[in-house]
Amino acid sequence: MPSATTPSQSNIAFSPLWSRATILFLSSITLLRLFQLSSMELSLDEAYYWEWSRRPSFGYYDQGPMVSYMLYLTTRLFGSNEFGVRIGVLIATLITSLLCVTLAKRVFQSPLAGFLTACLLGLTPLSEVGSLITTYDPLMVVFWAATLVCLERALFASERKAQNRAWLCAGVTMGLGFLSKHTMLLILPCVALFLMISPAHRVWFRRPQPYLALLVCLLLYSGVFYWNIQHDWWTFRHLFFLVKKDFGSPLKRFGDFIGSQALLLGPVLFVGAFVACRWGWLSPASHTKSRETEGATAPIHEPNWQYRFLVCCGLPVFLFFSVLSLKAKVQGNWAPCTWLSLTVLWAGFLAQLAETNPRRVKALVAWATGTALFITGVMIVPSFRVALGIRIPVDQDLSNTAYGWREMAEYVQPVRARLEKEGKPVFIAANDYQYASALAFYLPDRPETYDLFLHTRLSMFAAYLDRLQAQLGNNAVYVNDNDREAKYLEQIFERVEWEAPIPIWRRNYSKEPIRTLYIARCYGYKKFVGSEWHEGG
Repeated sequence: MPSATTPSQSNIAFSPLWSRATILFLSSITLLRLFQLSSMELSLDEAYYWEWSRRPSFGYYDQGPMVSYMLYLTTRLFGSNEFGVRIGVLIATLITSLLCVTLAKRVFQSPLAGFLTACLLGLTPLSEVGSLITTYDPLMVVFWAATLVCLERALFASERKAQNRAWLCAGVTMGLGFLSKHTMLLILPCVALFLMISPAHRVWFRRPQPYLALLVCLLLYSGVFYWNIQHDWWTFRHLFFLVKKDFGSPLKRFGDFIGSQALLLGPVLFVGAFVACRWGWLSPASHTKSRETEGATAPIHEPNWQYRFLVCCGLPVFLFFSVLSLKAKVQGNWAPCTWLSLTVLWAGFLAQLAETNPRRVKALVAWATGTALFITGVMIVPSFRVALGIRIPVDQDLSNTAYGWREMAEYVQPVRARLEKEGKPVFIAANDYQYASALAFYLPDRPETYDLFLHTRLSMFAAYLDRLQAQLGNNAVYVNDNDREAKYLEQIFERVEWEAPIPIWRRNYSKEPIRTLYIARCYGYKKFVGSEWHEGG
C-alpha cells in the first residue's frame, strides 16, 4: 500500500494539468446533465416537494423546509416545469463535487487526488440520480460536504483566527444541512468521535467554538421547532415511525441495505472505500518524531489525523445505518453522506499509489467508473436495458416513477370537464399524497388538490384539511392506482361512479402496463373525516 508523501516526493500527482482536467470533467458532465433535466416527467416525490413550495412554511411533515425554499426560488426563476424543479439539485451536485475536490486537495495536497475525487464521485449512480431527481438528499449532501471543508480548517488550519472562523462557518452549514434533512445531525457524533481519539484535538472540548457552532446550527433550525410545536411534533413523530418499519427479517434488511449502497456507489468504489479506510487509519503522518531507545534514536510514527478525520466523518454513519437495518427498514438514500469523505480518502489512496503503480490505478479507476456507469444505465435508461436484453419488473423499475403523469392528467381533465357541467364546483382528490401532487402539477390550471386519507399514511396534506372541509357539498374527481377505497368513497360521497380502468403502457420497454389508473366521479361530498382514518405516519 502507498505511504504518505510530501509534494517534493511526487511527480504525477502534483501536475497542474489535473486541476484543468477536473474543471473540464465537471463542466462536461454538468452540461450533459443540464440537457437531461427536461427529458423526464417529474417523479411523484418531486411533484410532492413542488407542492410544498406553493405553500412556504417554517416546517413540513416529512423533513426540513430547505427543498421547498429551493423550489420556490428556482420555479420562479425558470418556471414551474421539469427544468425549474430540477436545476437546483444539479447546481447542488456540482457544488458538492467542487467542495469534495477542495477537501481532497487540502488533505493530500494533490491535484490528482482532486481529479480522482471528481471522477469517482461524479460518475456514481448516486450522483447521477441525485443531480436529476429533486429530493432533499442532494441539499443535505452539499451542506455535509461544506461542513467537512469547514471542519477540516477548524481542526487543521495553522492560525487560530482561521480555526475560529471555520467553526462558525461549520455551524452555519450544519444548520442549513439540518434544515434539509435530519440525517445531518449524524455529523455531530462523527466530530465528537474524532475529538475523543485525537489527543491534540481533544482540547476543543474545553473551548467555546464548537458549542457556538452548535448554537448557530440550532438557531437556524429554530423555525422548524416552532412549526412542530404548532403541529403536534409531526416531523419527529414521522421520523420515529420510519425507523420502526420492520419489513422482512433482520438479515434480509441488512443485505438489502448493503446491496443498495453497493449499487448506488458501484461495487468497485464501495469496496475501495473500505480499503481506503484501513489505509487511512494506519497511515503515518508525513513527518515523524524521534525518541531515545537504549542509546539509539528510533522514529515515532504518529497517525495521520487528517486521514483519520475523513474516516470518522464517513464510516460511523455507514455502521450506524447498518446496525439500524437489523431493527428497521433502511432506505438506500438514507446514507449518501457516508461516501463523501470516504471517496476523498480513496482518491488520495489512488493518487499516492499512482506514484509507484500508475497502471494499476488506471485499471481501478476504469473499473470503478465503468461499473458505475453501467449500473446507472441499467437503472435509469430503459433503452439501454432493452439493448442488453435486461428486463426489470415494472414495480422495481425506477424510471417508471417519472413516466405517465402527463398522460394521467390528460385522462382526468375531460372527466373533470364533464363533471363540472353538473353545475356544482368540482375538486380533485386522491388517496395518496403522491397522486394528489402529480395531478396538481400536470393538470393545465395547476389546481389545489386533496388527499382524502382513506386508511393511508399521513403527509403534509394533513396541514390543509380545513381547505378540504370547505369542499363539503361539492363534487370530485378521484384518482388512484387501485379501487380498494371504493367502499370508503361511498361512505363520504352521496354517489360514486367509476370510469373504465386505464392502463398506462411503456410498450417499448415493458410487456405489461406499468400501472392502471382508476378514476371515479364522486357526487355530493357529505362526510368530512379529516385524518381520522389514516394509517401510519
